[in-house]
Amino acid sequence: MRGLAAYVMLGRRQAIIIVLLSGFFPLLYFISAAVIALVTLRKGQAEGLILLLWSLLPAGMMWAMGDSSPVFLMLGSYALATVLRKTESWQLAMLLAIGIGLATQLSLVFQPEYLAQVESVVSDGLQVQLNQGGQTEYTQEQIVDLLLSFYGAYHAFMVIICLMIGRWWQAALYNPGGFRQEFHGLRFDPRVMIFLLGLILAGLLDIPPLDGWLPLFSVAPMFAGLAIAHYAVARKGLGSVWLVLCYLTLFMMAPAIIMLGLTDSVLDLRKRLDGMSNKDS
Repeated sequence: MRGLAAYVMLGRRQAIIIVLLSGFFPLLYFISAAVIALVTLRKGQAEGLILLLWSLLPAGMMWAMGDSSPVFLMLGSYALATVLRKTESWQLAMLLAIGIGLATQLSLVFQPEYLAQVESVVSDGLQVQLNQGGQTEYTQEQIVDLLLSFYGAYHAFMVIICLMIGRWWQAALYNPGGFRQEFHGLRFDPRVMIFLLGLILAGLLDIPPLDGWLPLFSVAPMFAGLAIAHYAVARKGLGSVWLVLCYLTLFMMAPAIIMLGLTDSVLDLRKRLDGMSNKDS
């Protein structure tokens, strides 16, 4: 991956080639978004905008075929990289990602074909289950609503991941260890996290429309939780197996990682970990 980043930074032509080649493949278009982030972070908005416009060619074709995600991903990665380059604030970049996720969530109103496709897949799945003698305690409408509630969160998550890949590439080429230091230091202003916690609680109380956006509001605290977990493992000199356990916890008990991020913003767990390490030494 570092070699790919080095090739992209050789010049505009090389970057355009990678953006176009990866943009036409459903499983690889995230690379295009990460390249846009890298170039924007390193060379500025104007150069990033040129790549963005080129990336919209394959992304537009994907949308015409029914997949709007590449367009949102390209636009979002460019926007987040621009904010991070100007402000050096991961908090602002992630809050913008939530805004982008909300915009994509609301865009479902204008995507009836996608909604129909999701309903069809759920209907077919339920029919297969019923034919096999199975039962479900949820209706088709409830399952569809649950799946669609992750639409905005997925896009917010992916634009952050693409930004992180771009930032990691930039650090690997020009500032080794820089991304690691930034990620370990990721911590949100307590007021921001308290506001997000209020939105999460409102969603848990089934207050519309916030109940349908609950996964979206959890994205930023989740990344904050992962950041403090990475910092703790590095600070204590623990092995990578602890990071594996952390990500298993994320997949199996995501609320635990989300609560960790919320707690860190209020209590500043890094200071406590540093104090414990100083006492041990």
